[in-house]
Amino acid sequence: MHKVEIRPGVWMAYEDDWLGKPWTVPETVVMVHGNSESSRAWITWVPLVAGQYRVVRLDLPGFGESTEPPDYGWSAGELAADIGHFLDALGIETCHLIGAKYGGSACMQLASDQPRRFRSLCLFGSPVRGSGSGNADAIRAKGVRQWAAETMRARLGSSASDDQIKWWTDELMGKTNPRAAFGASSARIDMDLDATLARISAPTLIVTTQESGLQSVEAVERYAARIANARVIVLPGDSYHIAAVEPELCAQHALRFIAQVSGREATAPPRAAE
Repeated sequence: MHKVEIRPGVWMAYEDDWLGKPWTVPETVVMVHGNSESSRAWITWVPLVAGQYRVVRLDLPGFGESTEPPDYGWSAGELAADIGHFLDALGIETCHLIGAKYGGSACMQLASDQPRRFRSLCLFGSPVRGSGSGNADAIRAKGVRQWAAETMRARLGSSASDDQIKWWTDELMGKTNPRAAFGASSARIDMDLDATLARISAPTLIVTTQESGLQSVEAVERYAARIANARVIVLPGDSYHIAAVEPELCAQHALRFIAQVSGREATAPPRAAE
């Protein structure tokens, strides 16, 4: 894993993968994880995307291997600013941006703050408004791992295997820095990005599920209507972290969308073994 100083004393960790011809220079896709996750949340996407694009997966401040800035609040605005600093530090002037859950919320904020920087924006299960204090209260009362264990089935949905539930609980979310998990959950309580959406100019793909416990299809369509060039895809299922549960399908939609934006033909990602 690589690390880069994005501002004095603040280091962000990241993975940087390109599986195509090493003598070519691909476009860059930057992937942003959700609350209580890390760049590992996207690991199943790498073989699907990195043969066509350079894939940069970052750890948001306080998560994974990234440092925890003092007095950090983990608001969408703070996270967006630091993602921007991260892109500056890596010399990434423009890119395709993919975000999931709260990471996608931060991506929306950043795409509205720096609208000319992004060639496309893909969002998977990402809200524009807060959803109450339940997560923050549970983390404070029970700790990160117990909160993750009790909410994982609702997060990943009924189709997720027991093995996936266990990995996400024990190896990913359950190991999150408690202060970062609580801080991000608290910052989401009063989040309202509605006023920023009209400033997003990047072509935007929004993916949700029919029975998402995070937000209704109608709510997603309402906020998508505020983005000038947005498309909504509704997938079957009850997971609100569809990018984790259906990586092949979601990557296929993202690759097709990015290819259309870039004006070139998409190459289908490898199919999962049956």
